[in-house]
This record gives sequence, C-alpha cells and structure tokens, in this order.
Amino acid sequence: MSASPQLSVIIPVFNGWEMTRDCLNSLREHAVGIDCEVLVVDNGSTDAVSTELEPLGRALFGAAFRLLRFPENCNFGPACNAGARAAAAPLLFFLNNDTLLTPGCLPPLLRALDDEPSPGAVGPLLLYPDRSVQHLGVSFTLEYVSHLYRGFPIDHPAVRRRRKLQALTAAALLLPKTIFFDAGAFCEEYRNGFEDVDLCLQLRHRLGFTLSCIPESVIIHLEGRSAGRRDGEIDNNAVLGRRCGSAIIPDMHLHGAKDGFEPFISDAFNICLRMKAEDEEALEAEAAGRDTDFRLALARRHPLWAGGRAKLIADLEKAGKGKEAMGLFHELAALRMTAEIHREAALFMAAHGERAACAFYNRRCAELSERRSDRATARKYLRRAERCDAFLRKLYDEKIRELSDKRLFRDS
Repeated sequence: MSASPQLSVIIPVFNGWEMTRDCLNSLREHAVGIDCEVLVVDNGSTDAVSTELEPLGRALFGAAFRLLRFPENCNFGPACNAGARAAAAPLLFFLNNDTLLTPGCLPPLLRALDDEPSPGAVGPLLLYPDRSVQHLGVSFTLEYVSHLYRGFPIDHPAVRRRRKLQALTAAALLLPKTIFFDAGAFCEEYRNGFEDVDLCLQLRHRLGFTLSCIPESVIIHLEGRSAGRRDGEIDNNAVLGRRCGSAIIPDMHLHGAKDGFEPFISDAFNICLRMKAEDEEALEAEAAGRDTDFRLALARRHPLWAGGRAKLIADLEKAGKGKEAMGLFHELAALRMTAEIHREAALFMAAHGERAACAFYNRRCAELSERRSDRATARKYLRRAERCDAFLRKLYDEKIRELSDKRLFRDS
C-alpha cells in the first residue's frame, strides 16, 4: 500500500464466506491501476470468514489489505463507521460483500466526483445476476422508499440516463471522507437498513450536495443474502421518519414523467407509473400477429406494459400454460394496483388451485376496496400532497374526482 492511497474500499462482513471471497476476487481483478487500500470489517463472523479472510486478503492485496474485527455483530452502520475512521485515503468506497465488480466499473465513479456539480456521493448501476436493475437510485412516494425501476432490463432507455437523486444505496457508494463525516457518518440508531438513505438526505438537505447514479459503472449485486437483513424494518422506518421526515420529497412521479411514463395514484393512494396510452398502442401494433415467445420477450423489455401482459395471460391460459400465466398475473396486479384486478387475480389463482395466492389477493382486494372508499383517507393524502409540488397535487385531486364520479366513496 502506498503511504497515501487514493481510495479506501470498506467492506463490512458478517459470515457469508463464499460471497466475501468472490467479492474480494472481483475487486482484485477490476481495481487494477487504482491506488487503493481494502479494509474489511468483520462483524464477529463464525463461519470460514473468521479463518480464511485474512490469508486471502493478504494474498490478493498484500500490505494494502487491513482487517478490523469485532468480537460480535455490531451491525452495518457501526462497522462502516469504524472502517471510515481507520481509512487512510481521502475517498471512501463502501462496498457490500454480496457484490461483484465488473470491468471498468471504478474509473467512471472516480471521474464523476470531479465532473458532477457539488458532488456529495456517487454510486454505480447495480444489477441482479440476470442483468436486470437492482438499484439505480432511491425514489420516494408519500409513504414508501423504493429502488427506482427495479427489475427493468439494462438496455431500457430509462436505465442508461444519468440522474440526480435524493438517496443512493450504500451497497456501493463513493464519497469523500471529509464529506462523510461532515454529514455525521452513518447513524448508528438503525439496524441494517436506511443508514444510507439517512446519510444521503443529510448530504443533500443539510449540506447542499448532489447525489448521482453513474450508469457507466456497473456492479452485480446479489442483494439480501446477509442473515437478518430485514429484521429491523419497522424500527428503521420509525427512525427514518423521526430523523428525516421533513427532508424527504416525493419524487417517483417526477422521475417517471421525465422518463416518458405516466404517473397515477393507485387504489392504495400511492404513486405508481404506467406506460402512456400511445406507447401501449405502439407495442400492441408491434406484437400483432407475433407468437407468444416474441410477445413475452417484448413484455420483458417493457416492464410497465400492462395491456400486453393482460393479453398474454389469456393466451397462455388457453395454451394450458397456467404457471407462466400466474407469473404474469402477479406482475399485472403490481402494475395496476386496483381492487378489481386483485379480485380477478384471486379468481384466477383459485381456478389453478393456488389457495395461498388466492387468499392473498382476496385480502388485498378487500383492503384496497376499503381504503379507496374512505373519503377521509383520500383527503388526508390530498392534504399531504398539497405540501409538495403542483403535479402531485393534481394527481391526487384527479384520483379523488375519479372515485367520486364512480360513486365509490361510502358517503357518496
């Protein structure tokens, strides 16, 4: 390791030896030419990490490898903060051990910190092993935090656009060390979730920095392989709301509109996205007269194509391909988010002997019907939207008029 490396790669680890081994091997292969040190923070691992990690790290990185070891699991935030305090470089690259680097992924991130205006942090495009999107930034609605365009194919135009965001995942996050600590580092109240969202909101809202996803940089993310990854979700949501609620701006509708989609409000009063009518019609024309395989491939390239999925479900069922049709019905219900489509899904699942799925959709149908029939709930969401942008206020106002015109409110 040089006396002053350019980059400190910080990898928190709790068990998962095979993942950790593969991550380090990919880092060694694809960080050639970059002056970096590698700090692995072991959260009290009890599997082969405890014995095999240090020999492998030394073999791969020599003196540039350092191991920090806790006697027990202190969780993601404290482990990353310990690594950051020990880091010798001016730049920190937080990296999950369930990631695999790809050729040329680091230089675009490093360049972006110089090229972007007021850069606070940058992150890569994270893909599942099947090359669909796992993460290209975090988006917000009035209630939910989610990965924008999760499941989209890598070649979709919306995926390849560089965009400013309110938050990025710390599964692969690059930022200057001074900025990291100016923002307060990772808040240690969280338990393996939302530490990164909180940090990014501090960077953006309190310090005025920008955050960008750099799609020229691609890293594979296996996601969710760590034990206990989602155990603290309820408490983490509460901490995020208390610490950052006033800093969060609903933006899914803004991203969607900019990318050529049509935002709408679901029966759950949440922001959703759909294709514009003219784009659905263009796909229908492209699919006309083509076989099922062609139309399935077309649907995979266009994850918001609801009309195409509806027709494919009918065709697949006629062809006796109930399992394939069920998969598409799950996607269709998630896209349309209406009580009616959930009722249809329940009937479909019952006809195919899927009792658990039938019960789920019946329950969701009842919940959506109850929710959309409550005028007081609708007005509550409208009041929240009125504190946001005019576009969002318009979407909620249109939804209330729609429900009123259909006489779906209980007091209609």
